[in-house]
Amino acid sequence: MFEQLIAIGVFAFVASVTPGPNNVLLTAVGSAVGVRRGLPTLWGIAFGFAVMIFLLAVGFGETIMRLDLVTEAIKIAGILFLLWLAWQIGSAPVTASGAGAGPAEIDRRGTFFGAALFQWINPKAWLIATAVISAYMNEDSSALTQGAFFGAVFILAATVGCLPWLALGAVLGRFLQRPAYCRAFNVTMAVLLVGSMLPVLADFGRGAGQSLPTISETTPAMASATAASTGAPKSKRAPSMP
Repeated sequence: MFEQLIAIGVFAFVASVTPGPNNVLLTAVGSAVGVRRGLPTLWGIAFGFAVMIFLLAVGFGETIMRLDLVTEAIKIAGILFLLWLAWQIGSAPVTASGAGAGPAEIDRRGTFFGAALFQWINPKAWLIATAVISAYMNEDSSALTQGAFFGAVFILAATVGCLPWLALGAVLGRFLQRPAYCRAFNVTMAVLLVGSMLPVLADFGRGAGQSLPTISETTPAMASATAASTGAPKSKRAPSMP
């Protein structure tokens, strides 16, 4: 049990601290409002993802991801929204002082509930959640207990792993007093947000009709390698709803 906790904790921390839509959003929020006012966004991401992974673990996600139309809609909606958000960030109006020029959409998405709901259209969140369940879900144990356990681990990991991005944004915000610097920062954040979607866009390039992988099919090689490197037991097929 302890070895599995370490394995999941390491996986969760690496997944949380690496670049992605959540961390780009946190950096933009941090530059606009600072760390203290940006904490609701951080907590919304952590708790929102915890709820998401819990629902996937108890079988809700396996049913959803078997419906090709639904999974394609999730991918398209997520990509379109993130492209629109990138445009909002990149084209945000810049004041004479440079600071405090975040677009209204960042303010809305920067709320606790906005950040929590954002997870459901975040392609990276879907891939991480299904990968964790594929690697560590044990069909001989209670799905409810394991789902709650996964959620609790990711709340802690996301809080620790994502906080530096919020702080980085707050630090950079102090140097964005010139409009030109602020504009360059906004455009950079927009480009990084688009770049974080490249894996999903590449998936479309492999051909139409490919849906999001089911829980049992998601990154099995990576899951086994992660479990082996940390000494955790190999996972079994995640239970699906009848």
